[in-house]
Amino acid sequence: MELQTFHPGSPVHLIAIGTCLIISVWVALANRVGSTDTRNRIVRRGIALLCLLTWVLSVGFWLHPSVLDWSVALPLHFCHFANLFGAVAILRKTRIAQSLLYFWGFGLCSWALLTPSLSSGPATLWFWVFWFYHLCIPLTLAWVLVVDRFRPTFSDLKRTLLVTFAFTGALFLLNLATGWDYGFVGEGKPNHPSPIDFLGPYPLRVIWMLIIGTAIFSLLYLPWIRLQKASNS
Repeated sequence: MELQTFHPGSPVHLIAIGTCLIISVWVALANRVGSTDTRNRIVRRGIALLCLLTWVLSVGFWLHPSVLDWSVALPLHFCHFANLFGAVAILRKTRIAQSLLYFWGFGLCSWALLTPSLSSGPATLWFWVFWFYHLCIPLTLAWVLVVDRFRPTFSDLKRTLLVTFAFTGALFLLNLATGWDYGFVGEGKPNHPSPIDFLGPYPLRVIWMLIIGTAIFSLLYLPWIRLQKASNS
């Protein structure tokens, strides 16, 4: 098994994804059924601390002078903010943080697990920082849905779309001025194959990304409409 480099679709990749999902579901279910208020509070704070710790480690890794590159070092990707939204959603149960975590976690950040922009294998520090960091997103998402019973509404969808469009626009302007590729809405592309490869040339593909993202967010909301209608009938 290759330990220095990482390859999407490899056994290491599948094990990493499976581990993230198993831990996320197990922690949420374990604290939904038969959990005391004290244990719930301790685990909640522990997860939030993990989010913040891995955020600091991830940002600190890329800001280290030995690897510093401003085109990738700033914490401006969607996953960076989803990690922080997860911490806020866990600790404060803030509605907008829960909404952004839900729609961004399923609709955008899941691609970071399926098609990770990662080349370092298990023998490197960045491999572990990357996966612990991205574990926090499904972990907080499962908690918010299972333990806190967050249920998105149409207002949540609208607010999330407004924030997403505004944030994407800001990143687009930054990338246009600098030649960077934060949020993958710049001229560059991820190192490994990803859905972006099928969206055509820049900058038109950014429009397609917004259209497809809106469609995905809408699909993520649809099941809750059906559940709401069933509960009201």
